[in-house]
Amino acid sequence: MKELKTVLFQRLLFFAAVLLFISAAGLSYGEEKLAVFKAGAQDWQYVAREKGWLDQAFAKIGTKFEITEYGVGNEGILFERGDLHIAQRMLYPAILAKSAGFDIVVVQASKHPEPKIASIVVPADSPIKTFDDLKGKKVAAWRLGCPYMVLFEQLEQHNWDLSDIKFVNIPATEYKTVLLSKEVDAIAVHPHIEAAPLILQGLAREIAYPAKDSNYVNGGGITVAFTLRSVAEKYPDVLKLYIKIQDQTRKWILKNQDEAARIVEKNRRVPAAISKFAWERSSATWGNELSYQKLVTESERTQDWLIKHQDIPANKRVDLKELFAKKYFK
Repeated sequence: MKELKTVLFQRLLFFAAVLLFISAAGLSYGEEKLAVFKAGAQDWQYVAREKGWLDQAFAKIGTKFEITEYGVGNEGILFERGDLHIAQRMLYPAILAKSAGFDIVVVQASKHPEPKIASIVVPADSPIKTFDDLKGKKVAAWRLGCPYMVLFEQLEQHNWDLSDIKFVNIPATEYKTVLLSKEVDAIAVHPHIEAAPLILQGLAREIAYPAKDSNYVNGGGITVAFTLRSVAEKYPDVLKLYIKIQDQTRKWILKNQDEAARIVEKNRRVPAAISKFAWERSSATWGNELSYQKLVTESERTQDWLIKHQDIPANKRVDLKELFAKKYFK
């Protein structure tokens, strides 16, 4: 009996040591190991890699971190091929991907954006001064990107409908060309993404932003990080580590913008002035919204808007309680 107790005690010590090792490595008991974690490229990742924070943290859990540059809009396909594990976009594209049948979940969501995160932009020498001047004009937006929501909400706030302008649906990659060539009179954009060079060079100017009480500002325009459900379930500590480093790095960026901008310029060939302009416009969304219920409620309002405007068929309504992975929120 004494020998049996000794053996059992030794086994308990062994399992305790294993659990301590797992805890020290940042892994959950029973979690599968991910050899390579592929994340959609973000500025903060290049900063964190340059400072050594990313590689050091992921090395501790035996996972290699890869930054993946890709064309937005292809997340679902890249997820299913294993070419991408996490992407960050606005809520609207995530809901669209879910309604299209991709089994994705949101594991991180931002605070509400400031109105200046989206705008209506016209050529610098355009006679158009305000949104009221757009009546009958040709206005471009991409219906797979969320700034078009800003345009449509502005139309409704003016008691207009789509027939009051000449709407052109084009990919965001074509915005610069069609605006400078004056093929369109205005574009609805994220100024810090598609229009920053034009604005900073004095080639274009902003004439309108979403209203503070708009659906877009109050939940519809949040940024979300999403992945396949299988990835969220198998690798929670990998994803939580990713989010933790993201938060810490973004705080550092805001306090060290000159150095951070130089790092981004070296790695992404984005001029420092454009990076700092982008961070000034988007930094309100760098805080995390942790309330699961608030996210579901606000996202339901956004989905209702999308269905009303026929961007999502009514029979493709998403169960938003399933879109947000509850264990990543409170």
